[in-house]
Amino acid sequence: MIWCSRINLHSIYNNFKVPDASGEFLAQAVLCTQNIVEWRAFVVQDTINIAAVDDLPADLERLGAALETYAAQHELTIEVSGFRSGEELLEAAASGGFDIVFLDIVMDGIDGLETARRLRALGSEALLVFVTTEAGYALEGYEVEAAGFLVKGAGESGQRRFERLMDRLLRRLRLEEYIDLSATAASVRVPADEVLYAEVLNHRMRLLTRAGEFLLRMTVEELKPMLPKDGRFYECHRGIVINLDAVGTLEAQVVVMENGDRLPVSRRRRPSLEQAYAERSIARVRSEL
Repeated sequence: MIWCSRINLHSIYNNFKVPDASGEFLAQAVLCTQNIVEWRAFVVQDTINIAAVDDLPADLERLGAALETYAAQHELTIEVSGFRSGEELLEAAASGGFDIVFLDIVMDGIDGLETARRLRALGSEALLVFVTTEAGYALEGYEVEAAGFLVKGAGESGQRRFERLMDRLLRRLRLEEYIDLSATAASVRVPADEVLYAEVLNHRMRLLTRAGEFLLRMTVEELKPMLPKDGRFYECHRGIVINLDAVGTLEAQVVVMENGDRLPVSRRRRPSLEQAYAERSIARVRSEL
């Protein structure tokens, strides 16, 4: 799978730091690792791969049209593959993964629930959405970690529910949450979820992620416009920007990150940091509902 919410980046860009002639670790070193092919494929991919499974051609066509309309409205690039049975989906999934799978529950042959179980057995981490004419399958759906349910033929209210469902799925995929370093020496887009913090050291920007670090020739002010505007990142001290989602604990004068690093907090910014951290924590809870 290609999206950051479902991949262990340690296997992709771990140990990419290579000292240059002056002993510094430069961002260009990421281009020298043995895993660069996989890393670059990961960071530049922009297409959402969606599978739609329904044994009724008319329903399959309606779902495909709804997906295309949503993608056009949100300027997304999607690739929708239609399947008439669970067996067809499983055959395709064996050779390539999907990001989202819409599964009709009642079908000829193996039904949607059994298809989902077999899909999970193949190791798929796709977001599963069950499509049905009734909402009585929720408990069984959660056994295979269903991401949502879609009721057929619900009219205008159903369209609104579909849009809200897609909004939630996109948040799960974290599609647009990247820090774009393509114009820098790194030449990559880094998943924002993987960033712990950034700090200025000796006139360089140190961007620390869960799997390694970049050293960049840029300032905090140049970095800020690249960050997601969802309240996740906060400048706790001059020259230090932290990911509030990666905070372990807040202490009197320092913030302890999840990796144990202790970063200073200016006295003036301490109250606003506490407020920002609380607001972000609430927002995270709501996004999972």
